[in-house]
Amino acid sequence: MTSETELMRANIRGEMARRGMTQEDIAKAIGCERPLANKKLTGKKDFTVSDLEKIADMFGMTLFQFTAVLLQPIDSIKQFKA
Repeated sequence: MTSETELMRANIRGEMARRGMTQEDIAKAIGCERPLANKKLTGKKDFTVSDLEKIADMFGMTLFQFTAVLLQPIDSIKQFKA
């Protein structure tokens, strides 16, 4: 069984792939270096609520919309049209 935080990370990576974004893009959005963004994306460090707000904004979503998308099973997500 996948935890909600693992599901959220997987869905962030999936949305990044759909949009052609890189770890560097995430790092810029949340204001950190790429190695720290990598640790957050792979579960070695946790995202903060502030990080998630900034990533949501980068994807053109509110934090509420973004959180709803992130908690869906990966195979049920349709690309979000912003």
